[in-house]
Amino acid sequence: MLFDKLLSDVTYDDIQELSYEKIDESMLLDYKQELNDTSIIKQVTAFSNTKGGYLVYGIAETGKGGHPEYIKGIDRDTNTERLEQIILSNIVPRVSVQMKKIPIPDTDRIILVVQIPEGQNKPYYNNHDKKYYKRYNFSATPMDENEIEWLYQSRFFGMSKLDRYVEEAIFLSQNRIPHEIQLNGMEGHVIITPLKIDGQMFDPSPDFGHGLTDLHSNRTSGCTDYLSGPVMPSKFGIKWDDEHYLQNKDSVNKVEIHRNGVVHSMKRCGSYKPEGSKELDDDSLACNLLQTIRFTASFYSKISYMGKVKIMVKVFNCTDSFLTDGKIRSTEARKCDSEEISIERQWDSWKLEEDHVLIARDIMDEVSNYYGLWNSRLFEEQKGIISYGK
Repeated sequence: MLFDKLLSDVTYDDIQELSYEKIDESMLLDYKQELNDTSIIKQVTAFSNTKGGYLVYGIAETGKGGHPEYIKGIDRDTNTERLEQIILSNIVPRVSVQMKKIPIPDTDRIILVVQIPEGQNKPYYNNHDKKYYKRYNFSATPMDENEIEWLYQSRFFGMSKLDRYVEEAIFLSQNRIPHEIQLNGMEGHVIITPLKIDGQMFDPSPDFGHGLTDLHSNRTSGCTDYLSGPVMPSKFGIKWDDEHYLQNKDSVNKVEIHRNGVVHSMKRCGSYKPEGSKELDDDSLACNLLQTIRFTASFYSKISYMGKVKIMVKVFNCTDSFLTDGKIRSTEARKCDSEEISIERQWDSWKLEEDHVLIARDIMDEVSNYYGLWNSRLFEEQKGIISYGK
């Protein structure tokens, strides 16, 4: 059914099932016969300010709050790119949605399904009619002042809570890594997290960990290199840990997913050379970043999470380091004059897989800026297509 699948996998049979099973409208579902620009702004605002959900256009329901009476469809030439632009231009902060056209067999009509994530920067403002809306009693209802104020407070404290959690749960844990490992190398951290981290997003178990390992392995090559070691429980959730890293000074490899949806990968990405120089292996860092983005996309698809995420890259112990690909030092790069490299981006969770090379190229370009280079030498772009050049 519609709720049990990725939107890309939804078919006309799933739409028919809504009718056969007499699925009523709810907090998460609304049927509309016709598509209207003003209405879609209002409905998307309301869903974003509540729990997210689905708008299904082209269905006549039995009444307010009712189930589908018949499938009518809308014009197959409906311009979804135009609709997305209307939504982006009229809701503040910006809201990203997913849309899919589903052809109705033997007709020239379609069903349009719009999937709206629960907003993580609530409240969202409908700039078209100057109101805040919420989903209530099967419709978009204006919010009162107290509700609006509470959401603004939640947004402010939620962002502070995320920053505090990442600092305490991840970066302060570096104090537990043996001192000689910290001094003799450079650890690269990639963290991808929902902007809102309240609650538990999955139940840690061996079955979940093995299932996620298999899912990621089927989607990417080199998974065994990324997920080093067996899946194990951790105090935060599940981890894949190189259990020998404490004894092996050349190995620091860990991938961990937290119950609240945080994904953390820590890999060695630089070291001291015999001649006394310190070098950042940007190829190793880029590989970790690319794999972590794709692994996180697999994880979020498995738990059906949809929303904005923050992508963070941090490298410690960078002062006076050079840039290398692990074998050859860049002759153009200069020494890094910062103790740490710190880069952040925000992205839509459902675009991580599609955009993983674009995201990594953008971040690695900024890493290169720390060494006096405009762009990363690891990526190429030809005819608008970006590729990882290693």
